[in-house]
Amino acid sequence: MSPRARLIVNADDLGLHPGMNAGIRKAHLEGIVTSASLAPNGAAFDDAVRLAREAPSLAIGIHLTLVGEAPLSDPAALPTLAPGGRLPHYFTTLFRRLLLGRIAHDEIEREMTAQVARAVDAGIRVSHLDSHQHVHLHPTLLPITMRVARRFAIGAVRAARELDALSGIRPALLWMFARRAAGRLRANEMRTPDTCLGLAETGALDERGLLALLNEIPDGSSELVCHPGIGTDAIARDYAWGFRWDDETRALTRPGLRDLLRERGVVLINYREL
Repeated sequence: MSPRARLIVNADDLGLHPGMNAGIRKAHLEGIVTSASLAPNGAAFDDAVRLAREAPSLAIGIHLTLVGEAPLSDPAALPTLAPGGRLPHYFTTLFRRLLLGRIAHDEIEREMTAQVARAVDAGIRVSHLDSHQHVHLHPTLLPITMRVARRFAIGAVRAARELDALSGIRPALLWMFARRAAGRLRANEMRTPDTCLGLAETGALDERGLLALLNEIPDGSSELVCHPGIGTDAIARDYAWGFRWDDETRALTRPGLRDLLRERGVVLINYREL
């Protein structure tokens, strides 16, 4: 493995649930997680901010959350994005409403700005932007994401593109959006990793799967997206996604992983160092 291989290990969903926060903390302090993405409208936001203060070596990005949660902005100011005070449940609903012209773009920008501002006001030094269910990669949402990034002087945005296109409509769509997004970000002098690992294993990354992924790290910069947590049963009561949060935490804290990466010429970095 070339010494030019650099790897960001980013844990998504910080701030959504105390169990997710606990898993991310453990996977950073005892494992290989170098970065995390904070959902500012998550129920465990305050706990996540405390974690960030206690672990300054953990880079914190913003997990822009336009689906599945309540908005931070006054719902009255988001009549098309959050009718009834709730954001769309899933990305397919959001994308369909965008396609039909039923969501005002200024409402999306207002909510994204409110989310980043909440984290900044809490003292978070934002390393990058990404999003829940990767919705920021949508061609309509990417320019808005870039404007928000510039407003807060954030120089990096995830463009989660696997080495190879994945099978299935959703993965293939994500791969296509990400490929286009990466080019546009770089053309606008914004940083993004060269490749991404772990999307196909979302919610089911165990030790065997992690070791297989670590064998695939190419030269250049890569991001491994993961979802550690502690207390799968408790988390699942609020988020019935079928994820195996405890398994991911065990995998990411497996003894010897840092030595294994070092032997293969892989340097662990975070988004601040990209």
